[in-house]
Amino acid sequence: MKNFYNLLKSEFSHKQKIFLIAFALLLFTSSTLIAQINQYSFAQSSGTFTPLTNGTILGAATGNAQATSMYNTVYPISLPFNFVFNNASYSALNVSTNGYVTFGATPPTATNTSPISTTAVTFDGVISAWGRSSNSFFDINGTKGDISWETIGTAPNREVVIQWKDFRPSYSISTTVVYSFSYQIRLQETSNNIQMVYTTGSYLVGSTAISGAAQIGLRGSLNTDYINRLNATTLNFNSSNPGITTSSTQAYHTVNATPGMPTNGLTYTWTPPSCYAPMGLNGAATSTSEINLTWAALPSAPSSYEIYHSLSDVPPTFATTPTINNLTSTSTLVSGLSPGTVYYFWIRANCGGLRSIWTQVPLAVSTKCQAPALLSTTGATVCTNASATLTATADAGAVISWYDASTGGNLVGNGSPFNTPPIATTTNYWVGAATVSSDGFVGKTTPTSTSGNTTFSDYGLYFDAYLPMVIKEIDLYPMHSSNTTGTVTVNLKDPAGIIIATKTVNVNVSSTGVLNTVTLNFDVPAAGTGYRLVVDGATGITNLIREISTGFAYPYTLGGVCSITSARFGSSSSSSYYYYLYNWKVASKCESPRTMVTATEDPAACLSTSETGSKKGIKVYPNPFSEVLNISDVNLIKSIRITDVTGRLINIITQPTATLRLENLSEGMYILVINLKDGTQQTTKVIKK
Repeated sequence: MKNFYNLLKSEFSHKQKIFLIAFALLLFTSSTLIAQINQYSFAQSSGTFTPLTNGTILGAATGNAQATSMYNTVYPISLPFNFVFNNASYSALNVSTNGYVTFGATPPTATNTSPISTTAVTFDGVISAWGRSSNSFFDINGTKGDISWETIGTAPNREVVIQWKDFRPSYSISTTVVYSFSYQIRLQETSNNIQMVYTTGSYLVGSTAISGAAQIGLRGSLNTDYINRLNATTLNFNSSNPGITTSSTQAYHTVNATPGMPTNGLTYTWTPPSCYAPMGLNGAATSTSEINLTWAALPSAPSSYEIYHSLSDVPPTFATTPTINNLTSTSTLVSGLSPGTVYYFWIRANCGGLRSIWTQVPLAVSTKCQAPALLSTTGATVCTNASATLTATADAGAVISWYDASTGGNLVGNGSPFNTPPIATTTNYWVGAATVSSDGFVGKTTPTSTSGNTTFSDYGLYFDAYLPMVIKEIDLYPMHSSNTTGTVTVNLKDPAGIIIATKTVNVNVSSTGVLNTVTLNFDVPAAGTGYRLVVDGATGITNLIREISTGFAYPYTLGGVCSITSARFGSSSSSSYYYYLYNWKVASKCESPRTMVTATEDPAACLSTSETGSKKGIKVYPNPFSEVLNISDVNLIKSIRITDVTGRLINIITQPTATLRLENLSEGMYILVINLKDGTQQTTKVIKK
């Protein structure tokens, strides 16, 4: 660990440190499952390349065509001892002809040539000695390439050595220009150190220059958990610096001395820390003043754990005094906090005097807010297919909202009274009282890009909500070469991908992309991570403007409300894009627990209005009637609905006249629901004799 901190002090420039901190904040989530690989220390030395002599051949070139030259192939290995990588123990690995090995049950795809930066993988970790598209050759001046492995030494100090012998530095099937070099990955038992050892190589035939770049370093299960090396074409290969992005590479050239090729015996050594930071830090508010934290136990239990929390996301230093000390379990309840406030948490291990680094990505959790009180509610009883008027009262200044479910569900109305849609059966609604903060804006404000993407299926942005919130508006920039109008469907989805709210809006369109400010008013029901705001459909447009590679930087955070953490596309997330949704207008929403209010359907309620209906307003006569029913003031009526006493619809008359011929009705009692043009409704009982 001391070596690791010395590395930070000596090798990272201020600019690189700032970049790494900013990049770490891309993963501003509620679960710190990453950031262990960057605790490895790095050392470079001049050693000796010792080729394997009794190794097991995994594969060998049998020709110089693509399919026979060891191109895009993966081989599994069962290890003779468990190797600990990134604080997890493995008994097997996979070897790629593209210059790297991976850990985990899922092997890499054979065509994966960017093992450190790729997002389209599910492996647990990578050791990359020459990560790029490469292959070998067959019988060039009597030389042919292979991949082999061997266990050397005796327990507990054995080494597993994986060797790429006589490989080309860049993929080629040429037989007139062949440059050959070799390299090894060496995994050391007990210490769990990793070494990469290289030869410089030489031309077997021809002399045409070969150049390119390779990804060299380590990564965990996510491409944001990495430590790698970097040299541009203007810096010698042997003088590399720490990488500053997940896609940093080492440039090489088989002719020019700069950047050149690795020298014979060049050795990279990666040493794991002796005291790891804990993983899996999670938290949830249990009240307005308490947050419960949990984390995963380390394989080698430390003496204790230490917690630091702050109202700021500025990370602690090694010398920062912990807020909580001497924790020996894997959970703690943090109390004495303020309501509705976002707190940032870091954790480290105390390994008996030696301490790990603090977790690199803060855990952000908000305490529960102090919601206004819902003071009273009143339900209503109405006849079949009538609207019910529900009421509620709350603390002064509170916003009253009505829903169709006790949690989540759809927002169906605001304010009091709330008039339900016509109900055919008894229906429950739920009401809550909330305070809503002033509007704030989050996300990239305006496009930098002038081009767009054409996919409208689950493409958009991931975000974390620190509190319940409302997404009021977003900006879109639709494109089409000739159309001037179209539609876009925007969906709010929970972390499982279930749609919480949806809206299809009409948009203006231009060939270069025109600003559309779209009103959503989507309720995010609870604090949480991994929400999605995405486009799930469009008509009349070909593209929506998005950002690619440059012009944006995650996370986009509105303090105390939310943080946009990455792009969502298809089934993946990525920090390499910014899709479609600009300049979000949002507000936090602190809502009371919801109370159920019932709209009761009762056919008898219709009967109680018959006398009133007959004495005031529209007159219906004679009653009882035989064949003809007369209606007064028919010019005031929009429509008449006739039901039986059970609520079953018999007929709808959309253009009623003063005389209704109802001879086809059977004898019995009926309900006339008269809808007036002024929006009111009158219900009258009539009897057919």
